[in-house]
Amino acid sequence: MRLKLYLGQRREPFMVPLHYNYFIQSLIYRHLDEHLATQLHDEGFGEGTKRFRYFTFSRLMGDFQREGDRLIFPRGATLYIASPNSPFLESLVLHLLAQGELPIGDERVPLHKIEVVPPPEYQPEVILKALSPITLRETLRQPGERYTYYYTPQEPDFSERIISNLREKVRIWHGRDIPPDDAYCAPYAVDPEKNFHMVNFKGTWVKGWSGLYRFHAPPDYFQMALDAGIGERNSAGFGCVEVYTPKLRAGNTMREPNARTKE
Repeated sequence: MRLKLYLGQRREPFMVPLHYNYFIQSLIYRHLDEHLATQLHDEGFGEGTKRFRYFTFSRLMGDFQREGDRLIFPRGATLYIASPNSPFLESLVLHLLAQGELPIGDERVPLHKIEVVPPPEYQPEVILKALSPITLRETLRQPGERYTYYYTPQEPDFSERIISNLREKVRIWHGRDIPPDDAYCAPYAVDPEKNFHMVNFKGTWVKGWSGLYRFHAPPDYFQMALDAGIGERNSAGFGCVEVYTPKLRAGNTMREPNARTKE
């Protein structure tokens, strides 16, 4: 399930920090019932190191201009928040509507409207569009040093790790292991440069990739990908995806996008 938030006014620009993920995450936690926020933030769902918060959010969607370390949205923006956790979304909606404004950095952005987005019908294979960068990492060690390695969509391990991560999310959420069969998540239209993003989250630089991805998976994986996100750091605003439906002009037919598409 996902929410679509309409922010700002058409004739009243608002400004947010260039790297705003932490501020969006913070306002989400602050607009939940206290016990729910504490449980999610401190514990999540799962056991040991396999713990998930089961929510994700998109980038701010809309026309913008960059001025230094700020982004200006002159005609408003939209924000998607998704989760399989109904009590989480219900609590969030009630608190957001009561507030009327969202604190993002030092700006208070008007909340114009909230919509519940109908879930798409399951399809065995779809094209997913990343609404926020997808990130996958591994900590590698060498004598005397440790560093974080980020997987790129072009690496075979990228798809395997996406599906493995989803399998854990599905297992913990449903309480049983559901095999992925021949599931995969492969780049469909991902430019290594244009779709590459560096996001500063609480002082840590995170690498991620947007673009389009060919996704084939069982129904529970399909729904989990849309509700909880794919990849890692979902609750920090990474890996939010939607089913991509190209907008066709009259007389045009859908064609395979080339590798340099900006989607």
